[in-house]
Amino acid sequence: MAYYINHPLYTPPTYGAQQVKLALAIFVICQLGNFSIHMALRDLRPAGSKTRKIPYPTKNPFTWLFLLVSCPNYTYEMGSWIGFAIMTQCLPVALFSLAGFIQMTIWAKGKHRSYLKEFRDYPPLRMPIIPFLL
Repeated sequence: MAYYINHPLYTPPTYGAQQVKLALAIFVICQLGNFSIHMALRDLRPAGSKTRKIPYPTKNPFTWLFLLVSCPNYTYEMGSWIGFAIMTQCLPVALFSLAGFIQMTIWAKGKHRSYLKEFRDYPPLRMPIIPFLL
């Protein structure tokens, strides 16, 4: 990706600074969301414990995505890559984002299945990675 973005023939995004600013906002919001999810998951298990619990939203609004998906960290990660792809408007970045999405979907489906098997009271409306879809 860096080769294409830093290449002398790289052309800036079609919509210029507006496109970059919007995509940067998407990227930053998704990174904050990803960080919030990781903190919520960290706080779910006491230090030294192997106890597993169902993750639920906290007071932090970024964690509210737990109401809809099992792996919101992957949802936010994908949003960050989409923002980066829009920001750079570079095909290799978009292809890398697609490959990342496919891999994270595989991981999310596995985690979702694991939650469903382990917890009988797991929220039935949650999807693995994309709310209401996948």
